[in-house]
Amino acid sequence: SVGEIYTEELRSLGYTVSPDALEKNFVDAFARFKYEYPNAILDRSDWRTIVAYTLHGLTPEDDFDHQFETLWNAFTDPKRWRLLPGIESTLSRLRENGLRLFVLSNNDERLHLVLKGLNIDTYFEDVFISTELGVQKPSKQIFDIVQERIAVAPKNILHVGDNLIEDMEGALQAGWNTALVGPATKTIDDKSCDNQPSARLADSVSELFFGPIAASV
Repeated sequence: SVGEIYTEELRSLGYTVSPDALEKNFVDAFARFKYEYPNAILDRSDWRTIVAYTLHGLTPEDDFDHQFETLWNAFTDPKRWRLLPGIESTLSRLRENGLRLFVLSNNDERLHLVLKGLNIDTYFEDVFISTELGVQKPSKQIFDIVQERIAVAPKNILHVGDNLIEDMEGALQAGWNTALVGPATKTIDDKSCDNQPSARLADSVSELFFGPIAASV
């Protein structure tokens, strides 16, 4: 959890803070920030505010710059992230089948380092990040920007994500095909996709493209 990662990083600076307290503060801080700034794209400045809310009353304020820098850099470390099962083999097979692959993410510039650190950056032709484009999903604008840059018709684009609103609804509004994978699919009735022939649900990325047999390999 974020609380556990923050605890480890702050301990390296000599501060002992409960992961539960940090997790609670982080959840509250994130919700507060999104409420106060609903259109924020969560760039470095935005995260600085969220982290300040999170650490308030838990660590010395006069050392905040050092603390923030440490916590910010922690999430460029690939060991803080994990790939979904079957991702590498799926990306490899998709590339072998001639598909063009891209990343479109509500994230910041750290994502470039994460993808490289996880050794999957070479699978993608380009990486589109919300903070670098100045707009985020589910805005139709970000999908239009990507569509123009990759020069592909909407009917020939499949957007795969794990968030119903940002990924599935955003892509459908842009006229793209879309698929939702992971836990979020458990909250959706399959029949809700009946009127959306371009929308698909799957438990995993492997299953989405190659069926349940591939997903179990």
